Amino acid sequence: MLSPSRQFRPCRHIPRRAQIHAAFTLVEVLVALVTLGVMSGGAYIGFNAVNTYAVSSRLYSEAQAVAQNHVDMILSRGPFNITSTPNRVPVELMTIAELTALAATVSFPTTPPTSPPASTSPYYPYYPYYRTANGPLLKEGFIYTDPVNGNVIVRGTVQINITTINDGGGVPLAMTYAGVTSNLNVRQAIVKVTYSFRNHDYTVVLNTIRAADQ
Repeated sequence: MLSPSRQFRPCRHIPRRAQIHAAFTLVEVLVALVTLGVMSGGAYIGFNAVNTYAVSSRLYSEAQAVAQNHVDMILSRGPFNITSTPNRVPVELMTIAELTALAATVSFPTTPPTSPPASTSPYYPYYPYYRTANGPLLKEGFIYTDPVNGNVIVRGTVQINITTINDGGGVPLAMTYAGVTSNLNVRQAIVKVTYSFRNHDYTVVLNTIRAADQ
């Protein structure tokens, strides 16, 4: 076993000049810093891309859920009776012509309402829908808020467009039974959810058909 003095004594085979001046040069330090900077920038870009993809997928899934919920509501809302006097048609199943006729007595806002109206208001049963001049029914679908700062990042809009399904000659679909012809009053509903995220526009469209209650 070597004595402590021999264990920690500089190696005699290494020149003394090399022992004194052994260190990193300035060029080596700069290359290392540049390499670390490039790697850090690549990691940041990669994590940012993954986060953007995750948020966009979450928003698209939420838009699909909102559209599907409105389709289910259109298929289940009632009563839907065209032949009664007066006609009993839910607002979600009204055509643009019917909405325009309704606007003569109900004042729809042209922007998303920020609070419910008074219960005595004619608009109260139709809250929170709104529409532009002679346009389809609109509704604010969902709001995505930044969990860190609380800022609203995305606002989704639901558009419900109802049209009457006719045959090739422009006549509403009808059914004849026991010599009696009845109008089926079949309507097509197109539910469109639109939103923008990072300067890109996204749209989810679902279609359904609903016949009136006979």
